[in-house]
This record gives sequence, C-alpha cells and structure tokens, in this order.
Amino acid sequence: MSLAPVPHRPRERARGKRLGRRLGRRSAASVTASVTAVLVAAASFALPVSATSATAAPADDYSSLVNPFVGTESEGNAYPGATRPFGMVQLSPDNTNSYQSTSYSADLGSVWGFSHRHINSAGCPAAGEVLVTPGIAEVPRTTRSLIPIEEGTESAEAGYYAVTLDDGVTAELTATERTGVHRYTFPASQTSAVSFNVGQTLRDAGASSVTWVDDHTLEGWVDNSGFCGGSEESRYFFSAQFDRPTSSSGIWSADGAHQPGVASNEVAGGDNGAVAVFDTTDDADVEISVGVSFVDVDGARANRVSEVGENATPFDEVRAATKSAWNDQLGSIAITASEQTKRVFYTQLYKSLLSPTIGSDVDGRYRGMDLAVHVADGWTYHQTFSLWDTYRTQATLHGLIERDRASDIVRSMYQHRIEGGWLPRWSLGPVETNIMAGDPASAWVAENFALGTVPDDISDELWDVLVENATTAPPEGVASVGRQSADFWIKNRHIPYYSENEPGLGQQFEEYRHGGSSSLEFSISDAAIGAAAQRMGKTEEAAPFLERGRNWQRLWNPDVALSGGFTGIVNAVTPEGEFVTTGENASVQESGFHEGTAWQYQWMANQDFAGLQDVMGGTDQMLSRLDFYFGMDELKSNPGVSPTHWAPGGSTYYTSIGYNPGNEPTIMNPWLYSSVGQPAKVNDVLAANLNRFGTTPGGGVGNDDLGTLASWYVMASLGFAPVVPGSGMFAMNAPRVEQATITLDDGNTIDITAPGASDSQPRYIESVSVDGVDTPRTWFDLDDIKAGGSLDFTLASSSDGLAWGTEKANRLPSVAAPQRVTPQITPATGGELTAGTAKVLDVATVAFGDTAASEVPITATASFGGDLHGLQVREQDGAWVLSLEAKSDSVGTQTAAITVTSAADVPRFAPTPFEPATAEASIAVVAGSTPPVTDPEPPTEPSGDGDGNGGDGAGNGGDGSDTAAGPNGDLASTGFEIVPGLLAALAALLAGALLMVVRRRQVRAGTRRTES
Repeated sequence: MSLAPVPHRPRERARGKRLGRRLGRRSAASVTASVTAVLVAAASFALPVSATSATAAPADDYSSLVNPFVGTESEGNAYPGATRPFGMVQLSPDNTNSYQSTSYSADLGSVWGFSHRHINSAGCPAAGEVLVTPGIAEVPRTTRSLIPIEEGTESAEAGYYAVTLDDGVTAELTATERTGVHRYTFPASQTSAVSFNVGQTLRDAGASSVTWVDDHTLEGWVDNSGFCGGSEESRYFFSAQFDRPTSSSGIWSADGAHQPGVASNEVAGGDNGAVAVFDTTDDADVEISVGVSFVDVDGARANRVSEVGENATPFDEVRAATKSAWNDQLGSIAITASEQTKRVFYTQLYKSLLSPTIGSDVDGRYRGMDLAVHVADGWTYHQTFSLWDTYRTQATLHGLIERDRASDIVRSMYQHRIEGGWLPRWSLGPVETNIMAGDPASAWVAENFALGTVPDDISDELWDVLVENATTAPPEGVASVGRQSADFWIKNRHIPYYSENEPGLGQQFEEYRHGGSSSLEFSISDAAIGAAAQRMGKTEEAAPFLERGRNWQRLWNPDVALSGGFTGIVNAVTPEGEFVTTGENASVQESGFHEGTAWQYQWMANQDFAGLQDVMGGTDQMLSRLDFYFGMDELKSNPGVSPTHWAPGGSTYYTSIGYNPGNEPTIMNPWLYSSVGQPAKVNDVLAANLNRFGTTPGGGVGNDDLGTLASWYVMASLGFAPVVPGSGMFAMNAPRVEQATITLDDGNTIDITAPGASDSQPRYIESVSVDGVDTPRTWFDLDDIKAGGSLDFTLASSSDGLAWGTEKANRLPSVAAPQRVTPQITPATGGELTAGTAKVLDVATVAFGDTAASEVPITATASFGGDLHGLQVREQDGAWVLSLEAKSDSVGTQTAAITVTSAADVPRFAPTPFEPATAEASIAVVAGSTPPVTDPEPPTEPSGDGDGNGGDGAGNGGDGSDTAAGPNGDLASTGFEIVPGLLAALAALLAGALLMVVRRRQVRAGTRRTES
C-alpha cells in the first residue's frame, strides 16, 4: 500500500477558553466533592516535605496531591522530577541505571545530577541526556559520581522537584513543555560551577558536541542508544541559557580534564562536556533554561525562546505556570474520597498523563520514524509508544478524558506508519525498538477506532493500514518487524515457537521465542479489529477477525496436570504443531511465554469468555480454577490484603503460578468473575489489588509502563475497566471513591456516585443505573458515557444474597465468539382456513440445531393475502412455533411468505446471531360448511301499477360506511368481532325481515285493488 501524508486543516485549540472552562469546572466540582484543604507538598510519602511547603493549598490544588516519588523503589522505575503533561522534557535526578532501578532510587540518598529526558517506569534504562550537576569544588565535576544529599531536604509535586546537596547547594527543577528550568542556590563561593555532561547518559551515549555561543549560552547535542539490549541511535539537541554571564567557562574531553577558556568540543564517543563557573559571594542563585529538540539546535533554541522568552522567565513564574497546567489537567476528574485515596488517585492520574510525549517543536517540525524532518501543521506530534502495555488501558483513558490530544496521538501513529513504513511495536522517540511480543499496534489502533478518536480525514487510510498490518508481514527495509508470521498465523492458528536457547529465529525475534505469548496477543488484536469493524458497520470485514480471536484455543493442551487438581493449560506450539509441554511455572526461556507463566497466560483471552469456560470444563470448573488462582479463601478471610499465593511483585512473574497484580498479561483478570456469574468476587480481588498502590516510593505494583497501570488504577477506582480493546465494552466494579465528576473536552460530564465506597475494604454492587436506567448487566457500552452520562452505584458491605449480574444474560459477553446460528424453518402442514372466517394457524417451526430456541430470541412476520402480519412466537419442545391469525375470502391454496429476524439485544461490537431468513408455507382455504340461504317463492303478485308507498328499500339503509369491517373482520365503529355463529344468525334475521316486507307489499296491493 502506498501512503502519503494527508493534508490537515489546522484546528483552533481554543486553549484559553478550555482553560477558563476547566477553572470554572473545578470551582463547582470542589463544592460537590467537599475537598478539604491539603498541604502543598505531598506530606504523606515517606520523605520530608520542603521547608517552603508548609502552607495549606487551595481545594483545587491537585498538583500538590501528587507524589512523584511513588514507584521509585521496588522495581517501579519511576522518575521523580519535573515535567508538564505529555512534556518533551522530563527534568529529573539520576543516580542509577540498572534493570532493577533504571534512573533513580529514592533510598540511595545521593544523585549524579539532573538530566532532561526520562521514560516513565519502563523496565530498561534509557535516555538521561544532558546531565547537569552543580558544585562548589575548585575543580569542577567532569564525570558522574554520586553526591550525597542532605537528609530530609528532598521534595516534589507535579511539575516541581527540590533537594539540597551535602555541599550546601540547593537544586530546584521545573519545566515547560519543551524546556527544563533549573535554579541552583549556592553557598557564597567564587567557584560555584554547573557542569553539562553529554558524554554519559542512562544508556549508551555516542557522539556528542558542546559549544559556548557566548558567555551565557551553551548549545550542543548527543547521540544515544541501547534501550532494552539494543536500539538504533537518535540525536538529542539542547540550547541552554544562564540568567547571567559566567565568570569563566570551558569544556572537558576524553581525559576528563577541565579546559578553561575552550569554546567547543565534539567527539565521536566517550567523555565530553562543558563547565560554567559563577561567583556567588553576593548573588547566590543561578537560573538556567534548557530548550531541547529532536530536530536540531535551532529547534531547541526556538523552543526555549518561545516558552520562556529571550531573557528567560524567572523560575518562580515558570513553576507557577506549570502548577496551573497540572491543576488544569488533573482537574478533569474531581473525586470525593479520603485524603489518602486522593493522594493515591491523583498520583496515578498524573502518571497516566506523562506519555506519549510531545515530539514536535513549537514550529511543528519533528523527526519522524524515517529520521527525516517533517512538519505537524495545526496539530502536535507525539512519540514513544509502549504499545504492548498501553493498548490495554491508557489509550482508553486518554480517549475518554482527553479526546483532542488522543486524536493528535492517533494522527502521530498514522505518521509513524507513513514515515516508518509500518506500524510500530515499541517506539522510543524516533526509533523503533521492536521489543515485546505480539502485535499491540493493531489493538491500540482498533481501540481508537472504537473510541471515535481517529480523525475523519485519515480514517479510511488508517483502517486500510490496520487491516494490512494484521494480515501481511512487513516489507524488507522497514524497521518495525510487524507480524513476521502473518501467513502462518492465518493458516495454522498459532505462532510457531522457536527456542531462544538454540540458534535461529528464537534468538533473532521475540515473536518466535515467545510464540505462546504472541499467539495470545495476536488473538486479542484480531478480536479487537473485528469488534471495532462491527461497531463501524463493517460486518463482512469483522467476521474473519472475530473468528481469529478464538485462535488462542489452539494452544490449549488438555492433558497437562496442574496444581490444585486441575487439568489442561495453554502451551506454546512448535512449527510442526506439537505442544511444548513444560512445567506449569517453567522459565520464559523454556515456556515461550514472555513475562509470565502459563498459569497467568491461560486467562489472557477476555475476548472469548465462552471459550475459556469450554476448555476448562464448564462454568463451575472455571470458577474453581479462578478461586485457586486468586487465593479466594484467603481473600475472604482477610479482606483487602494480598494473599500469599499472589506473585510478590517485580520480576516474580517468571516463576509464580498465582495471580500477578503488577504486569500487563494479567491486568484484566479480576473481571473474569463477571463472565461466570459471580461479579461480587471481582471486588474481593480489586480491594486487595488497589490497596497495593500507596504513597511511598515503593507504593505500586511494578513498572507503570508509561501510564498503563496508572490508567488501570484510575478507571478501576471509578468503577469500570475496558476489558476487551476495540469493543467499547466496560466491565463494572464497586468504585473506590464515593463520587466523581469527569469533565470531557466538550464540557459534558460523566457523573459517578457510590455512597458507602471504601478505600480499603471490599464493597459489592447491589444495583447500578447507567444514565438513570437500572441495569442488571455487569457491563455498559462506550456509547452510554462517551458524550457524558451517569453511573450510580448502590453498594453493600457484604456479598451475601446479592443477585446483581449473576444471571447468564447479564454476564460479560464474548467478543470473539458471538453466538452465530442458522435458523432452520420448517413450514407446518395441514393448516386450513375457512373462506371468510378468521383463524389462528401454526404455520412454521424454527430451530437452531443444538442451540435451544430460548437462547435465540426472534421476531417473525408473514406476507399473506396482500397484507403483512406479525406472527405469534411461542417455545415448544426446544423450538419456536410461529402462528398466523388471518382470514381469506378466496377458496384455494395460498402462500404465506415467512421472514424470521433476530430479536437479540446485540452489543454494538457483535453481529446479530443470524441474518433474516425466509420460507414459504402453504395454506388451504376451503369453502364454508353452512348451507346458503334461499329466498322463499313469493305469492302471485295482484294486478295494479305497483307504485305504492313501499319505497326502494334504500331510504334507511345508509351507505354502510359506519359499519365497515376491519382487517380481522372487526366492526370498525364498535370494535366487535364478527364470529361465524353471529354471521349465520344475522343472515337468518335479514332473510326473515325481507319475507315480511314482501308479504306486507302483497297485502297492501290487494287492498288498493278492492277499494278501486
């Protein structure tokens, strides 16, 4: 397929109006939510607040509720520094770059300095370009080394970070979208220095350059690579301006020696940097604005000048503007909850709004996936897509609460395809890394089609791209590996597994060494495409993708014995079609499952709940297996506490057979209970899971993965989850907040109420209404809330006796396996009508093979006698019997043309169970059995002219219009039905009356003749 960029009409962002609307909204929401005053600093985390943060914050100061230190321990890999929503700059301290702690550890108590680019909680070290380090030593720092910090001085909130180092230097950081802003307060010294290290990053720095433009401006660039074991290089540019001239400046090079007075240096690799020295004996503060760009130094400079001004906006003003930006963004969701819950909630909402990051400069230029420069005209380009993670939750949250930006992000994805030649798998800036298994881009794009966030002008071409991506392998010469085994998948219904312990495909590509994971991921992506197609009315295109959504069943090995006495589980399958039968918790190098064991991956088929039940031996067996997996007995005996059976966190997903609450393959497991009629247990699991999220550096459940788990937490706390991408189906659970108002881009709101919600203990849904309508279903459709609406929950503290969502019709439906049946219409025989007489006849039966008729509601009509009749439908012996009430005046064999149509309440993501079907039934119409009435022989007429006063019989008869018969023989003016006995009686009465009239005329005629 050949694609070209689509011209885009610039959209007026109306940012000022939107800001005003949201500020007004927060004022109203604050009254509704009864938000009490909070401390400016995140006082609840296990780090002291800054000395300047002791005053109470306004009720709508959401930024001060955010604790950026959450996730900086326990393999959470978060960074605590300053950024704007989706900002290009993430200015943050660095002190480590291991796989266990990728940029910063709160427990370490020291820092290397502060760099300008970070990835939100990914599992591999990356970025860390342009490391800035202050100091007062006579010999400036020219390599990174740990500097102790003064205990109790480190603090942060959304958009701001501060710390005091043990040499007395206080560092403060804030940011605009594309510019990092530093303020260093030095002790009185003539050797106060700021070092810019471009030779070392958090991963593999390459070539680099620094140039002193003048005595207060430094510019340069650095190449960086190496993410998750290896990625191509990308170049990062910067333009730094100091708020006053340096007293001296210089550079350092490979030997690390400071060279005062040298203006520039460029190296092919190794140490490189620049030093600025200031006299702070009288003026202690040095402020620095550092614009960045992926395009060039000119772009970095323009970003800086545009966002902070030629002479640099003072630090405090930038900080205040950044705080306002975060309050605007976070204020899109106002909640009523405990102070602790608010701190956790807004910290997670903050994390959900960090990525994908802005990639275009203020002039619209950006570096595309072809590493060439392009222009985003009237929209903002975004980059860095952790798609294996974010398609499950973050794409949905953005599409709900930030639709304008979500559309820009979708347009960015489209440009990724145009410029990169194929949809990405995991892009880092302008580079494709190809890490993780499966085809997450397809599910991500399908979800955005379902959400309606795909811009109209690219919709058709992006749909073609989506289908292409899911059905063909990428061409030679593109960076993204796409679906390498697309043909094999379609033909064999699984991805072939090749061991990574042996030379060949398993060592070269994740798709093959993780063949088990890839097969399950492909199934989800195909079901997502099918569901989105169905929502869009593309029924024919939907069918094959929905069918492939069940391909995961090819991995089910029924002969594996498991812990708990269960049998059968998913196994990877070799190219020859043989199961890879390993132990139930075999290592990833042996099992073919990435970041999880077979026990955890067996559940990753939310698109096919019916199929899960079938392979596990039915509903009861699946329930027993779920209870064992989640440790339900322990959950019930100790509510809100994670059972010992669960994976502890971090990388233990490689060995545990219990529920793992902190990784993507298991992220939707709790709602499985809603597919088998026990939705109350969803809340038993969620209470313990949500309690794992806290306000300390270790608070969380593992890698957030660029907003994935954070988005999950936000939606689960509000009472719903998008369990199947592309479907628009949201499973419900008991909210963690008592009330919430989500304000959408257009000003409409989604209002949620849940009186009695608990922030620590399970609560259960007794009833729920969606937009004011009570629903027994365990889910609602996107259309119910997309333009605003309401979710009102009635909660109970015990699940005993609750019936909500337990009936089969109210359980989560399967997306990939919608009920598809073929109606078998059998015309009835021997049906007979009597001419002129209405009668009810059985005209046909409708069956659906092995499926009971009661599971397939229908409606039926029949065309008979020139009229269309609705047929009566009743169940009998497992089939529907169709009855026709009609009459005919014509004797002979006539035809009733029968049409049967599905009457199922079908979700938008699913096709109807069957297309309308037709058949013909023959109906015999016979003559009536009542003898015809014969007039009596009249007597001989007397002589005379016969012109007496008898009249013509028409004077009182009228025209019959007031007693015209309805279609069923009804008297239209009275509503009485003319039944056969009544017709006969009327006929006899009329005959007698006519005889009396004749005789009276005869008598009168004879009398006149006599008188004459």
